[in-house]
Amino acid sequence: MAVVNDKGIINLPCANEVIYEGYCYVSSSGNMTKTTTASDDVLIAVESSIDSEGAAKTLAAGQKMPFFVMGSGRTVKVASAISITYTLLCPVYLSTTDGLVDTTSSSATMIGHYVGPNNVATVASGDLIDVILDVPCGGLA
Repeated sequence: MAVVNDKGIINLPCANEVIYEGYCYVSSSGNMTKTTTASDDVLIAVESSIDSEGAAKTLAAGQKMPFFVMGSGRTVKVASAISITYTLLCPVYLSTTDGLVDTTSSSATMIGHYVGPNNVATVASGDLIDVILDVPCGGLA
């Protein structure tokens, strides 16, 4: 067996934009960009792009950043839409809101299951929740 990526992380070129930890990204013209469609095949940003002073940094097109691979079994922080209540092991789906997830399954790609504390509600857009990436690339609709 030839192992391509045994850690569930891959470095990919990005679009000319800021990358945010835990947000969902999709390949567009060969560069990763924040998803806006709930049915995309996505990867999750491992970290944010920041400059030497800790501020958000816009990347040059083609600059690489690390992303978590779907179906890797990794438990990762994923950015959630606002006012979503997560129960232990509930399915987590892509949201139509830029790069976020929620619990609405209608025509959305499932990325994994929530594994954080039971009955936690997000209070801000982009709050990070614990998700196990136990659904293969392409998800489950």
